[in-house]
Amino acid sequence: MVTDTGKTLRAETIELNRPEAVSVVEGATGLPVAVKTPPRQKVAAIEDRWRIDDEWWRAEPVERLYYVVMLASGVRMVVYKDLAGGGWFRQ
Repeated sequence: MVTDTGKTLRAETIELNRPEAVSVVEGATGLPVAVKTPPRQKVAAIEDRWRIDDEWWRAEPVERLYYVVMLASGVRMVVYKDLAGGGWFRQ
């Protein structure tokens, strides 16, 4: 049985799948063509993409464009562009 620590569990203390800022090179059409992981790796394929628009009623709505990319090294990665706040993130 787990001992009760008496501490309140808060969402901001959980580090599960927290986005990490990443540098992405965009092509002329805005699609990711390389990810600086380091080192810089070319995107060999975009396997999937989707958009999330949520919490539109809040001061900071969620507007993200997600991509599942296969890098030239064979690593599969999920990245998204934050359309509301700017920047690229690795999920």
